[in-house]
Amino acid sequence: MHIFLRHNSDRIALSMGNPNRISLGYSEDPRTVAKRLPRRGDDEPKNVLLLGANGFVGMHMLRELLGDARVATVYALVRRKGDKSGEDRIARQLRKYKLELPDTGKLSVLEGSYLDPAMGLDSAAYEELLTEVDVVIDAAGATTHDYPYSRYREEKVLPTLRLAEFCLQKRFKTLHVIGSVGSEVYQQWRDFYRNSFFYTGYSRMKWVVKHISLRANRDGVPIHIYQAPFALGGPGTGFKDPGMEYSFWNMISHILQLGMVWDSEVTSPVVAGDVLARSVVANALSSAPRVISYPVTPVTTEEIAERFKLKLVPWATFRRELVRQHRFRPGQIDWSKPVASIRRGRQQSKFVSSLFPRSFHTLLNNIHTAASNPTTVRIDADLPSIDVMENNARRIRKLGRYLPENTPAPVAVGAGVPAPVPAPEPVAVGAL
Repeated sequence: MHIFLRHNSDRIALSMGNPNRISLGYSEDPRTVAKRLPRRGDDEPKNVLLLGANGFVGMHMLRELLGDARVATVYALVRRKGDKSGEDRIARQLRKYKLELPDTGKLSVLEGSYLDPAMGLDSAAYEELLTEVDVVIDAAGATTHDYPYSRYREEKVLPTLRLAEFCLQKRFKTLHVIGSVGSEVYQQWRDFYRNSFFYTGYSRMKWVVKHISLRANRDGVPIHIYQAPFALGGPGTGFKDPGMEYSFWNMISHILQLGMVWDSEVTSPVVAGDVLARSVVANALSSAPRVISYPVTPVTTEEIAERFKLKLVPWATFRRELVRQHRFRPGQIDWSKPVASIRRGRQQSKFVSSLFPRSFHTLLNNIHTAASNPTTVRIDADLPSIDVMENNARRIRKLGRYLPENTPAPVAVGAGVPAPVPAPEPVAVGAL
């Protein structure tokens, strides 16, 4: 079974801003192939292949799967890195976020990569996956906005088609891909020609993956897409997440420094990592999984203003003040290194403006509209999203100086789960 993009149709779709231009080809009819493959009954425990188990979202998926009685075995595919084995890399992430896995004996860690032929495994291990796996959850992939679409195409778009082929070999398997609600910024032709932090090769890749998944599913390929938002820390991690690696927390930092936030009915997309994992696993293990899901627990700017004691102002006022405060000025020049300091200052000013482009309210509205789709099943959250957000914010040292002291105390971490000690956060920016 071979699945391929016809005539660079993904690039044509991006240039025209039209997802209907995406065209897939098949060596056989996917529906015919799917019908002849063996599959387990709805009431039988399933074997799950998890990609990206050592990532922040992936380790939540791993914990959720290991604790689910409907799962027989979890194969976690993790690349070896230097002298660190796949198990070492998972264990390191668990220690970092103070997360524990249930000791169920279901876990089988395999060292390899879905980017390699046969997933980088020996023939016996790969054959076992082909013949035993029932569900594939793809929580792997890039987490930065830094590269052009061409690179993400090779690292994510085409490999998604290879995973779809894998699911139609030896045994029928369903494929569940963690996408990004950030790809919803593309709604009109002109959106594909905007220039800011949110309109990048990364976002284009997520948009293509979404529409390839929808196209393939209509053609009979068992692929399902989850338009995930920023995954924040939940009670299981002591409300600790990647922190300032997220563009989300960089934006919150600027909002807190200004002491104001824009007044709007448009919400911001967030979800606790454990809630996201629970939503994905529930759908993946159901007898009739939804084709597309938006596992979002939105937070409003009114809630943010109330909780963090911020002034609500019109969007134009907020952006004007933000740009004014971050405008590069001659007084910022370090005359011992004038060229480098000027370049750094201008880049910082440009970056802040790019985080909050003029079209920011429009792109948030696009995401808000998609995530509020009436066909989307609402997910059950453990806590209101604003509580999750505050608990995380209070554990990010860089934000501490801007947080008010007279807000309600953060929600206590669950029994037996220690609250992490805040540590300095890196400056790199993550992705939505």
